[in-house]
Amino acid sequence: MTGPKQMSMSRRVDLVRFRNRSSRVSGVKRPANVWRNVLEDICDQCSLHGLNHIIRSDRSSVEKAFWTITVMCAVLFATYAILESWKVYNESSIDTVVETTFLSYSNIAFPMVVICDSSRVDWERVTRLTAQDVPGIDPNLLPAVRKVLKTFSVMSYGDFDDFDELWNVTELSKLNHLNLTELLLKVMRPCNEVFCCGGCWWKFKQVNCCDIFELQRTEFGLCHSFNSDFSEYGRMRVGTNSGLIGTFWQTESGEYRPRTTGNKGQWSGVRMYISTMTPEQVAPNINAKPSIRILMGEPKGAPLGSDMVVMAGNFGNINVRGDRIYSTQRTKRLSPKQRNCYFGDESPTGIGTNYYLRRNCRMACYMFHMVNQCGCYLEAMFGLMKHNDSLRPCNAVDLLCLSKNNQNFNNYIPFVQTSFFSKDKPGLKCECMPDCVHQMYIPELTIAEQTVSSSENSSSSILIDLHFKQSACILYRSDLILGWLDLLVSFGGCAGLFLGGSLLSFIELIYFLTWRVYYHWRRMPSKSVKSKSNKKGKGHRIVTDTWTMDDCTISKTSVP
Repeated sequence: MTGPKQMSMSRRVDLVRFRNRSSRVSGVKRPANVWRNVLEDICDQCSLHGLNHIIRSDRSSVEKAFWTITVMCAVLFATYAILESWKVYNESSIDTVVETTFLSYSNIAFPMVVICDSSRVDWERVTRLTAQDVPGIDPNLLPAVRKVLKTFSVMSYGDFDDFDELWNVTELSKLNHLNLTELLLKVMRPCNEVFCCGGCWWKFKQVNCCDIFELQRTEFGLCHSFNSDFSEYGRMRVGTNSGLIGTFWQTESGEYRPRTTGNKGQWSGVRMYISTMTPEQVAPNINAKPSIRILMGEPKGAPLGSDMVVMAGNFGNINVRGDRIYSTQRTKRLSPKQRNCYFGDESPTGIGTNYYLRRNCRMACYMFHMVNQCGCYLEAMFGLMKHNDSLRPCNAVDLLCLSKNNQNFNNYIPFVQTSFFSKDKPGLKCECMPDCVHQMYIPELTIAEQTVSSSENSSSSILIDLHFKQSACILYRSDLILGWLDLLVSFGGCAGLFLGGSLLSFIELIYFLTWRVYYHWRRMPSKSVKSKSNKKGKGHRIVTDTWTMDDCTISKTSVP
């Protein structure tokens, strides 16, 4: 009878002989065996659903085939869904949604209000000019000076054909040394003459009109403005820091600008009585009826855009409404062209501000177009936040150039041209993208006759009340449809839906395809070791196996 020790020894011998036979397999099959073992590990131990059914011994061939096809389909669907998510992320689509329907106007700057006379030149003041009022001028040239000033009466950007009559002024070149802006300042109506009678109100309180209205350069020339960073006082205080929406600054008295109000309706905003110009104050042959022009817009932007006209003897009730839209910081990962807007700190403008604003960009574009056409700009139109030595104010002779090229200032060419616009014809072409943070100010003007007035002569005065129509507006938010974190969550959702996997599941796959591959590679038997002592038996190998039996170490050498 064979004892247990002999039976254990025989099993060891059989095991050694089995390993010797398996080691005769060609070394080319070794990688295949490694990957087969790794695949079995993945199917058996990985947390992805369905894989263990493929290799379980208690599953029939039909079941294994079913689960193999099911897992393959799940992988295909998951791959398709992940690729679609990546496509949406790569396209960098932006979606605009309503963040709130009740954004209080108390958090929003009150709009800028600009008041311009129907004629920016008071003819009575022009006729009173003397040689002492115009330094360095020959008294005989005063008639020529009056002709030049007359052309500025109703001039605006794009209406430079008003300078046509200067072609007949032979002494024009002798006036080149004159500062046209200083002359226009002397012949315009001052603040205390423009605002009269009942005075002004701001947020239900009566105030001195000239305390809240300041000198302003506009596309119509010199005017008066309320709540503007681009007024002469605002440019002096703010300088290059203007243009960033949502920021405020303080005056010497401690008042915060731009001003804000949280109320709605008449008297809650700015209210003023304005005296129109008399017929004697309008130059001969100038079509300027007793009226005023009103411009309104973003207080941190240059005064630019459509104007409203109110005739004498009327009451102008202006309701202002407008929503705000902003882009999130996540959209900054896109280029400005992709998101089609500029953030304030992404691009300066040519008028000296450090922050981008579309209104300021357009104003700079108008100015540089004038410089490109005639080599100068009208200083009374453009208020620069920073002095630019490379720009030259226009003199008297330059006005003829503006007259000659007037058509070029009215030909607006889109930056992205279509077949409807000629490429060869010169014109105004501005690349000014929208603002990523934009507050809309939309006026609704209602004109009625003055029924009750504290003015001395209501037929020559105008009452204006500009206020918010309602106390709140809608706030829109523009954001990426899919950010990087959303993309990661989308990937995880696709993997979890189709494969039941998670981040740890993919870490497991990496583990099986790296560490376990190395482990199985080391575990596989190496190539046969040829016997050096027996040269005649080339096919024989000597394999030594060592095992422990009954606390004794026994070495067995087998020669098949």
